[in-house]
Amino acid sequence: MRARNILVAAAVLAVVAGGAGWAALRPTASAPDSDVAADAPVITEPAVEGRLVSGADVHMETAPAAAGAAAHGHAATLGCTDWEIWTVQPAQRVWFGGCVGGTQKVHAHLGDGVFENEFAGRRDLAPDRDYALRVRYRFDQAAGQTVWGPYAQRAFRTDQQRKALPTGERWTVRQPGYRVEEVAGGFELPVHIAMVPEHSDDRDKPLAYVTELYGSIKVITGDFRTRTYAGKLLNFDPSGTFPGKGETGVTGVVVEPRTGDVFAAVLHESGGKHYPRVIRLHSEDGGLHAKTQTTVLDMPGESQEAAHQISQLNIGPDGRLYVHMGDGMTPETARDLDSFRGKILRLNLDGTAPDDNPYYDARDGITSRDYVYALGFRNPFGGAWRPGGGYYEVENGTSIDRLAKVDKGVDYQWNGERESMRQPALYVWERSTAPTAIAFIDPQVNHGAGFPQDKYGHMFVAESGPTYAVGPQELGKRIVEFTFRPDGSVTGPQPLIEYNGKGRSTVVGLAAGPDGLYFTALWPDGEKDKPTSADAKVYRVRYTG
Repeated sequence: MRARNILVAAAVLAVVAGGAGWAALRPTASAPDSDVAADAPVITEPAVEGRLVSGADVHMETAPAAAGAAAHGHAATLGCTDWEIWTVQPAQRVWFGGCVGGTQKVHAHLGDGVFENEFAGRRDLAPDRDYALRVRYRFDQAAGQTVWGPYAQRAFRTDQQRKALPTGERWTVRQPGYRVEEVAGGFELPVHIAMVPEHSDDRDKPLAYVTELYGSIKVITGDFRTRTYAGKLLNFDPSGTFPGKGETGVTGVVVEPRTGDVFAAVLHESGGKHYPRVIRLHSEDGGLHAKTQTTVLDMPGESQEAAHQISQLNIGPDGRLYVHMGDGMTPETARDLDSFRGKILRLNLDGTAPDDNPYYDARDGITSRDYVYALGFRNPFGGAWRPGGGYYEVENGTSIDRLAKVDKGVDYQWNGERESMRQPALYVWERSTAPTAIAFIDPQVNHGAGFPQDKYGHMFVAESGPTYAVGPQELGKRIVEFTFRPDGSVTGPQPLIEYNGKGRSTVVGLAAGPDGLYFTALWPDGEKDKPTSADAKVYRVRYTG
């Protein structure tokens, strides 16, 4: 593999050095008389030469610290970034994100550029093939001069395309005694799902609430009918590309047991930027339609963009609301107590800060630090309470992901570097599977989901896999099971179900219901469906014996 990586890098460098098609592609924004000495970017993703990645969801990142220091000694700022992907055989540029700005200057996805040449019209890279990522920065000076720095380069290879099993079933059950059943359809980008506490068997009453990324919450009643509980929850147009800027909107949801009110995590636009907010929705018709909406916690000045935003909401056994906050693609916020980002927050249901939070100190006024329960997270998209055993989160990393027990006041140390995701962690996925949700089997809640007793206390995790990828995948698109040892460590993951269809569907939200594990399938399953087609599903995994 090492020799192959050297050949891949050498092949692309030879094309560049020889000028084969390169001059016509090179931007002309550089000012020839600029005296800025710019460094090449430091590529952090793909993490190493020859890294295997999904052709549908290539994470391209550079070190933010390097970006800020690259114009060393001069009054220049990072203006934008050129991202390029080249094939090796033949050597040609097949994807280009030109002068990309915003947070995408240091963290880009395929949706932030355009496929070209041999790959024109595609949405992904061809599988099982060698590529090279090339990145360079443009620096801007106050005098109006600009300069393009040198390129950095990294070789990588795409995974093979996994073939579906010839069963004809969309979901393959990997443990005996279970089956996957469709519960409801007609969803547009369903994200998280929250079961109604102490749901009765009344077919007309709410069973679960599902957030739709682009601005709505749907309610599923006991007869599995769906209706819109609340719509138009966003004050901006969230539409965009996948993977990329389209991954923005309404995410977390939880139901308050006493009143039946629904809490939701949303983004709010102000001044062209998106800021996190927790809202509370109240119904006067038994939870079928929201009548009023109030803001519980507003976080102005805490800009968040695609994916790394506010996400999971949970109400703990202490009656407090736990709010998961992504780092907004700004890693330095994660360990900064003066920022809400990169944290798990704890607040009273009225939005105030509990005075027993680890960093609470009202003497200097109430700020972000008064709400912090734990810090140092990158993108803690899912979480749940273990029966009698504390709070747990799953977190999307760069090329590795982690599962961690969340303890009060602990710093989970995300600092922008890949290895910082390892400490502290109960489990690390050595290749990213994008875990998005956790559900525990609790015999005291929802009848233990109807699962057998040998599953009580077990943790199930949704692995969404590469964003908008077609067909079964080597990594993700499944639900896996973890078990706990007496010392609190875990064993697993053991697959429960896996996607086996020909479309782009995957698992995102996960919750234990009265008769199974319910999960949201983010994308429609049709091979030609668009991401926003209102044909995504909610399923359940039911134990049949």
